Amino acid sequence: MLGIFTGIIELGIYFGASYLLRLYSKPLQDINIISYYWFTMTVLTMIWEASFVSQYKSVNDLSRSLISNNTHVWTNDYDISYILPWKLSKIFYAEYGAYADREYMITSDNWSRIIESTHALFCGLFAMLALNYKTRHINNKYLIAGSISMGSQLMNSVLYMANYCIELRDKDNVNYITPQFPAGPFLINRWFMYVNIFWTLMPLLTIIIFLSKNYGSINKQL
Repeated sequence: MLGIFTGIIELGIYFGASYLLRLYSKPLQDINIISYYWFTMTVLTMIWEASFVSQYKSVNDLSRSLISNNTHVWTNDYDISYILPWKLSKIFYAEYGAYADREYMITSDNWSRIIESTHALFCGLFAMLALNYKTRHINNKYLIAGSISMGSQLMNSVLYMANYCIELRDKDNVNYITPQFPAGPFLINRWFMYVNIFWTLMPLLTIIIFLSKNYGSINKQL
């Protein structure tokens, strides 16, 4: 099965499971649908990130293989087991490390693992807690956990992308723009970086929804 289809199938399973979870849980239906699906996506991302960190060496080796063979995981063949989050994570991050951010291929420093670990801890864990509190009708803790998750995610993404832009102009960095690793206008040659748009705009949108929906209750408490 082509790598792109394993990704599509896993996302289909994710959306289906999230839909059913919300369908049979009245408290979760009270969450704005955009916020709800982004919370569940953040939990799924936490699984991907934990898998990336735990199998970092094999991801690194796969990234180097993709570059040397000039191949992409989207068009490589994998067995059906790669729809599992911890296996899809391996090829997802290998592609990302090979063609988007090559800091993810470096074993001599922990930058990429710090980014992914902190995102998993502060964003994924608190997103899961927010959903848990909501199902238990503990609304105050739901708002606190959800705000920590989305605020951390937004800050994580902004700092990550700002640092990446600096790396593009640093001749000593692996992400420096070269003929062998071009970026193109607006990173068009590193288009996989565009996934970070979602991890920046979606938490911002969720925070805005939180503030607008709970403005009245916040005012009363103040």
